[in-house]
Amino acid sequence: MNHVLDTIRGFRRLPTAFPGQWLYLFAEEGVIYSEGQNRFAGLDAAGVSAYLAFEGGVSIGDLRRLNTEVSRGSASDDGLEAIEALTHGVFPAEETPDELPTPGLTGPGGRVSGASKTEIIEIGGIPLLLEYPSGQLEQLCRDYFKYCPASDKPARCRLYAGRGEDGWAIYVNDRKLLSLASEEQLGLGLMHAARTILYAEAEYDVAFHAAAVARGDCAVLLSAPRESGKSTLSAFLVARGFDLLTDEPALLHLDRSAVSALRVPISLKQGSWPLLQLEYPQLADAPVHVRSDGSRVLLAHPAEDRRAEQERSLKHILFPKYQPSAVGQIQRLPPLRALELLNNGGMLLGKNLGRTKFEDFLELVCRVPAHEIRYSSLQEAWGLLPDLC
Repeated sequence: MNHVLDTIRGFRRLPTAFPGQWLYLFAEEGVIYSEGQNRFAGLDAAGVSAYLAFEGGVSIGDLRRLNTEVSRGSASDDGLEAIEALTHGVFPAEETPDELPTPGLTGPGGRVSGASKTEIIEIGGIPLLLEYPSGQLEQLCRDYFKYCPASDKPARCRLYAGRGEDGWAIYVNDRKLLSLASEEQLGLGLMHAARTILYAEAEYDVAFHAAAVARGDCAVLLSAPRESGKSTLSAFLVARGFDLLTDEPALLHLDRSAVSALRVPISLKQGSWPLLQLEYPQLADAPVHVRSDGSRVLLAHPAEDRRAEQERSLKHILFPKYQPSAVGQIQRLPPLRALELLNNGGMLLGKNLGRTKFEDFLELVCRVPAHEIRYSSLQEAWGLLPDLC
């Protein structure tokens, strides 16, 4: 097997025995990418050694008997079996994202009961027919789409809240996407459905479960698992002069290393309301949304003159973690660790991305500075952040 060294990109590319699959090395660690499946998996140093050993004809039993650093590093039989499966193009099971129902604006499904309002808006470049009940529920249903511009293009999808015998449900293209326990969940149900449409229909190369803010031409991606405080921190940054690009999904275009601007608000859970009441006094009059677990959410709309209209070039990646008892710290991360955290935070490769664009993505992760930041208050986070943009 010949090593192909690419000093510009910062990694080595190795062809593998399985067709359409490559191993990318970052020092001793690596990433396996399958072009046919559009999937990737990370490997630590021991995992890379095991993968190469399996490709060389060594069996799991051989590795166990040898009692080498490879077998010790892989820790468990399951770990070795998963690595051996990769050599045959079998990737670990993953959560299936919400599937967008088949396009089409007519067909069987629920209906909005009583008086309703309809409009065609644009979100992420997608003309969307939005339908929701009028009256006391109108503000709740319209909240997420408040600043989405009207569109005169034919709608590509229909999104609406319908009420049937079993209660409220959210429909996309006349097929049920999710059921709701109460009308207080209508706004977040429509928000969830809109995000599903964006993941399925918007133009992008990589989509992240992440927020993104910008200053000037520079975009900053804030990526973290749920309940980590990234939306609260992004709202705090916007209140201090940054533009809001998105509060999920963050859509990345590799040909220009740019993040799309989406006209959507910041979702804030109840615990963050007191922290931001001075920056966002309008939250006091905002409609309260309720999640399926009973927690309450407000949607923060930054001032219209700060709302980003154009995509921005990605220049920084932050992995925030709010911990009340934490000692504030910020740490620069190596590329492979940044890639791991992006994936853990929630990440989706665009359809049929292909090897060339996947390598562009790896190059971007090598090039863009990534930092992990832990903080006990928003003010502490502000003081810890490097000079962004």
